[in-house]
Amino acid sequence: MDISLTNLIELVKKVNRNKVPTPMSAEEISRLRVRKYRDPQNTETTELPESLKALLAYDRDLLSNYNMPVIETLQRSIDKEGVIHSYSPDEEAYYGVGMDSSGIDIEDLMPVWSNDPRLPALIRIDHVGDQAIFIYITERDANGEYPIARMERNEFWLAESSLVEYLYNIISGAKDIGFTEEDLHLSQWKAQQKMNEKRDAALLDLEDYHEAFWAKLDALID
Repeated sequence: MDISLTNLIELVKKVNRNKVPTPMSAEEISRLRVRKYRDPQNTETTELPESLKALLAYDRDLLSNYNMPVIETLQRSIDKEGVIHSYSPDEEAYYGVGMDSSGIDIEDLMPVWSNDPRLPALIRIDHVGDQAIFIYITERDANGEYPIARMERNEFWLAESSLVEYLYNIISGAKDIGFTEEDLHLSQWKAQQKMNEKRDAALLDLEDYHEAFWAKLDALID
């Protein structure tokens, strides 16, 4: 099957629940950059993935076939200079394992998740379900794409090879689309995923609770 970005956008148009698309102008898209690192003190930026540029050019208010925004949250993190800032996974780590039921405020435990300055920026993709979905800003592949990371409770891993693969999987749930998720077990995506995991293995080892988190928690509980 055709898994090109061009074909993806045509499929997105078919399933978009927003019937009056609001495209972002080419001029505005050309200004956009994304933070390379999660550390707010590191202001280095890099290119957006080509798929995100294409989605913004089509409809910045895109609604998935599940009638949910797809790229709404990330647009709220664009500053006046056109820089998309990284999302912080601290709340996911805090609420995901029920820390809120302890009565301890998240601010007393910050940082909850690792804040190692080497960690790449996380660009949040709005997603139906319990998992948090992020574009993992490491290195763009040959198609100009970054890997997709998922986080659920205290687990963090690389999932889809790119936003393109993620969106095809989401669209596969639509009626009369002509393919299913089982049709998307493609060798090129699997190969790219393996390359991503090998390249980013050292970074993924850093994706865990902050080294001081448990000591803080024990002290507050005592």
